[in-house]
Amino acid sequence: MKTSLSSLIAIAALAPAILLFNGCSRADKDNASTVGQDIKTTASDSWDSIKDYTYEKKADFSAYMSRMDDSMDAKVSDLKAKGKNVPDYDDAKSDFKKSLSDLNNATADTWADAKAKSERAWDRVKADYEKATN
Repeated sequence: MKTSLSSLIAIAALAPAILLFNGCSRADKDNASTVGQDIKTTASDSWDSIKDYTYEKKADFSAYMSRMDDSMDAKVSDLKAKGKNVPDYDDAKSDFKKSLSDLNNATADTWADAKAKSERAWDRVKADYEKATN
């Protein structure tokens, strides 16, 4: 049976919560859920987990980047709902979307450059988010 990376990440994210739910107080259970979610978010937002993908894994790389993008959008929406300002996010997001488009159109010869451009654009998106959270 094949197990996908995302399935393993989801299982790893839930493991602490599952282990802690038996016989724990409500506060412990809430904390375990938070820890599990933090692990899942960290794993799913990790550039390191995809940085070495080759051109042959272009579709997987692109899908992973899209999930990271969706996760960041949710975080930024949450910040905005709380009244926080994320001033440069829209510009960074636009650059990131363009880099994803370029990545999807990359050839084997342009793959490394397109991937590097996506990494720089993602770093900018993350930096803008982090500025808003500090």
